[in-house]
Amino acid sequence: MTVELLTLSDFAQDAFGKLIVVGVFDAIMVKEFPAVHPFMAIAARIRFPVYELGEHQARVEIKDSSGRQLVPPLDGRLNINNIGTDSACANLTLNLMNLRFEQEMTWHISLQIDGQEKAGIPLFIRKVSAQNRPPQLQ
Repeated sequence: MTVELLTLSDFAQDAFGKLIVVGVFDAIMVKEFPAVHPFMAIAARIRFPVYELGEHQARVEIKDSSGRQLVPPLDGRLNINNIGTDSACANLTLNLMNLRFEQEMTWHISLQIDGQEKAGIPLFIRKVSAQNRPPQLQ
């Protein structure tokens, strides 16, 4: 299997096999701590070759460098049975609401299939300052 996409976004949805992803990001900028981020989505697209038909266990974890979890692990099952000529894709979307961040740090989002990490991405939580303010049009 191959993870074709793993990302954070403002919105993600599977619509009849099409993965809709809007507003991809890897950093949240806040004015002060603690901060609550109202909504974000994790989206993944995973391709399985024909010889991997069947059920697969999926898990998403969000941890810091010391192993502390932001939320409990998110577990689910993927049932791969709709193969094209040689492979099939599964889309995974997870909506996360009102996540609380206590300090500036980096989180690691891990996608595991059948107990093995297959992809990972960072989530940077940063305090806005004059040096890291996003550019604006004049």
